[in-house]
Amino acid sequence: MGFLRHRRALRLLAITVLVVAACVRLGFWQLDRYQARGEFNAQVRAALAADPVDVAQAVPTETAPAEVPRADEWRTVSVTGRYDPDHQVVLRMRPVQGQSGVHVLTPLVPSEGPAILVDRGFLPSTGPAAGPVVPAPPSGTVTVEGRLRLSEDGRGTGLDPDADPPSVRFIDLEPLAAEAGLPLAPVWVEATREQPSAADDLVPVPEPQLSSGPSLIYAVQWFLFAAIALGGFVLLARRERDDGPDAAQPASTGPSVLGTAAGSDHR
Repeated sequence: MGFLRHRRALRLLAITVLVVAACVRLGFWQLDRYQARGEFNAQVRAALAADPVDVAQAVPTETAPAEVPRADEWRTVSVTGRYDPDHQVVLRMRPVQGQSGVHVLTPLVPSEGPAILVDRGFLPSTGPAAGPVVPAPPSGTVTVEGRLRLSEDGRGTGLDPDADPPSVRFIDLEPLAAEAGLPLAPVWVEATREQPSAADDLVPVPEPQLSSGPSLIYAVQWFLFAAIALGGFVLLARRERDDGPDAAQPASTGPSVLGTAAGSDHR
């Protein structure tokens, strides 16, 4: 019986160690995610607060999209050129603040170098129409300031050439350039300002919403689970000890009774 209790205690200890180790590991994983999120938020805030630079200065045009440093994303850039409405597409399935609609993507061709794909703004959906009526871009020379964005490499474009206007699901610049037959820079720009001004129907895309996320709360929860598992093992171990064969038994009155009986026989 004692052997069985010993095996059961060892098995319970092994399970407890595994559960506690897993919970602690998951807790530290969530702390790592919390720290990484904080570093990302700090990088984005610094990029958004920086003074605008020319996009060619920020990212050389000969850079491949996959080689653009992630730290350059969200940097404020400017570019001057002429819009190319013949290669304009819309980006679908990217709601803004819960509102459905499309983003209008128009190449801006500078005097030198490849075209820069510009997200001119968001066009909210107005109903189940056949397709959005996209306002024409400004004619002539235009200067755009905006947030530098990275290519969504490896995802394809999801191009629907039969839509009016043609639409894409992802901004993967290399296949998009090949499908459009137009050289594109390795980054694209989310416009915040245009000179001359953008069309009234387009809503500027807001800045990214930065938050710490739930990782810190999840980390605390995992550490609590580890403490609960450890506490549960201690309680069960105490119960096993109290219910074991060495538990305290009531004092026996046998010897005194036998002694009394022996005394009676002697008399």
